[in-house]
Amino acid sequence: MSGVSVTPRKRTAAAAPLTPETGRKRKAGASSSPMSPLTPLPPSPLVYRGRRLDVDAEALPTTSSPSRTPKGPPAPIPPHLQALLSLHHGLNVALSLHIATHPPILPPHSSTTTQLQLLNLTNYAAIKDTVERTSGRRFGTQELARLAWLWTWDGESLPAESSTKADDNPFIDAAPVTQVAGLSYLITPTRTLDPVTGRRIQSHGIGIELELQPGETRQLLLNGAEGGLGNMGQGGGVRVIGRWNAGAELREEAVRKRLEQWVELHGGYTPTEVQNDQLATPTTRDSGRSTIPPIPLHPLPKLGPAVSAGSLFTLASNTSDSGPGLTSLPKSTSGLSDPFEMKTPPKKPAAKGTLDERRQAMLERVKARFSANKGPTLAAAIKSGAAVIHHKSTAEKQEELKRRSTLSRLESVAEGVWMMFSGPPTASLTSTPRQRRKAILMSEMSEMIVKSSKTPISEAEAQTSLLMLCDLCPFFLICKTVARREWLEMPMQVASFHPQSPGSADPVAALLSSPTTGSPRTLAGPASPGRVRKTGGLREVRERIRRELGQW
Repeated sequence: MSGVSVTPRKRTAAAAPLTPETGRKRKAGASSSPMSPLTPLPPSPLVYRGRRLDVDAEALPTTSSPSRTPKGPPAPIPPHLQALLSLHHGLNVALSLHIATHPPILPPHSSTTTQLQLLNLTNYAAIKDTVERTSGRRFGTQELARLAWLWTWDGESLPAESSTKADDNPFIDAAPVTQVAGLSYLITPTRTLDPVTGRRIQSHGIGIELELQPGETRQLLLNGAEGGLGNMGQGGGVRVIGRWNAGAELREEAVRKRLEQWVELHGGYTPTEVQNDQLATPTTRDSGRSTIPPIPLHPLPKLGPAVSAGSLFTLASNTSDSGPGLTSLPKSTSGLSDPFEMKTPPKKPAAKGTLDERRQAMLERVKARFSANKGPTLAAAIKSGAAVIHHKSTAEKQEELKRRSTLSRLESVAEGVWMMFSGPPTASLTSTPRQRRKAILMSEMSEMIVKSSKTPISEAEAQTSLLMLCDLCPFFLICKTVARREWLEMPMQVASFHPQSPGSADPVAALLSSPTTGSPRTLAGPASPGRVRKTGGLREVRERIRRELGQW
């Protein structure tokens, strides 16, 4: 007898065999079938109510067999429709990239909203290059119109041709299209900046339409509570936009099904390989074309007028001359292949040559034009015997008038300068053997001229008059610059002459100069015109100014 006591429960457990799958002990009376509902086993005899059943292994389901039949290859479509499918894929990729780089914000809406439109997320001008690089195809407005037609088509039957009613007014235009919506894509008119020129242009905005679940989005408030003020936008938009991005393959599959349905409705398409000896030639050009017509163009939203102000003015001036009910025939109808084709005039051929040659030619043209504006030369006038006529420009005429105006007030300026420099000398100055030089600042002198002028002039005009006086009469007034300041000085022989007043004359000199009978006549005093002219006084200044005015 062993050292371990055996109880009835342990004896029963030891008698129970282990299962091959899990190693657990099987209860007594449990079914001995090794079959599992998930993992098939090799065929074994089954016993059902005392009878043995033989089951074939091929009849058992296996986990490796799919639940549905595998899909076959997609139906072939013509190349022009395949290009349209590639453009749709490129457009979807461009939209996804734009949404990833510029996350949109959901507009305000109620909690029960199930559809939400995000208009003008981007525009045609902004994503055109991205779509063309992605698809490798041209993406124009016609291709966008064909995609819009595919998005709005139900994909079942061909649309019926629009028939005009008998009572319709042919003079009334149809209502313009403002929005195109289909397959969760939106096309609306918008304004944007041209990525190349930077100018404002009209373009087609591209947006999306989101499917919402009730209560999926919520308002984000400033204090975190629901309702009240401080609305910061809608929450939950990332999940909604992510769900739209995840449905890109489903939308592309829907577009492909519609293209396949378009092919089936037009008789089907069988791709044919072009043999090497059957290359396309001008005679066999139509043989390689597909019989499937292209997708129609959907009318896009009408954009605003892109006509400049100058062309509008020209159009108004052209239309205002004609009467309201009169029409004029064109002057010549020969050679017009297209009435809407604008023929540009032929341009002049570009000048050839090096840069120096073109520059020399331009200088010669300018010189010829400048000489043509001038009058005849002196030699030509002498040769022809005609009088020489001086043609002055407007600037020269203005300069002449300005100089004459300055010369006309130069006499009064000279008199004021003479008064400033010809003050009566003191007794101390007359007794000294050497006289002092006197100089006055230009600013002080011009200020005095402005105050003493009969006509109102500015300080700049006064300085101009003083400088002209220095140029015309250097014997009367001199301008010098000392320590960056302009000083006016009168020569010593002019400043030293001071005519005596009648009351201050010497009685002996007066007696000698008084006319008496039989006494010899003496010369006039220092104030005689001859003395003033000799020393360069005001008389010579006036003569010089009048002579200068006479030359002009």
